[in-house]
Amino acid sequence: MKEMFEPIFDLHQNFMKMETVKANARHAAVVAIIQKNELQDTILLIKRNEYEGAHSGQMAFPGGKQEINDLDLKVTAIREVKEEIGIDVPYEALRAMEPVWVMVSNYWVQPYFAVLEEKQNYVLDKREINRIFEIPVSHFQDNSQVKAHQLTIQNESYWAPKFEFEVEVIWGATALFLYQLFHLKIGELKL
Repeated sequence: MKEMFEPIFDLHQNFMKMETVKANARHAAVVAIIQKNELQDTILLIKRNEYEGAHSGQMAFPGGKQEINDLDLKVTAIREVKEEIGIDVPYEALRAMEPVWVMVSNYWVQPYFAVLEEKQNYVLDKREINRIFEIPVSHFQDNSQVKAHQLTIQNESYWAPKFEFEVEVIWGATALFLYQLFHLKIGELKL
């Protein structure tokens, strides 16, 4: 499947080279939080509440848009994780992955991942978050769990990864980040 998804990753890399995209898009950051566990490592995803907007009800990583007072996107990521799920992620724990431009909402999204050793106690922002999922990392590492679906971007069709867990579908930028993390090994992930 790797060859099938190369065009969509190439497209996003080309978008990232376009100064107009980065300059005109709203900037955001998300964090893939990997929880070390004796039995099995898990990765945290959230399900957003239903609302009027492009990302209503979607499975995602905690995160959000950069505020004017955020010194950088790592600070944005840390602030948003604290606001949405109530945990503190250390600045030095964040490792960058390849960003993507989300055309539908005009967000330039910088994903990070962090591996946390201690069990976290979540406090959900019920206005934004419907539910937290702690999904085994092995689920996303398993090639048989990677599905493909077609997207149309600028009148061209592209195959993109998607995942399913329970009855939830994980697609879009979140699926691209998961694929990067577990199948392309971007960001020097060591578990």
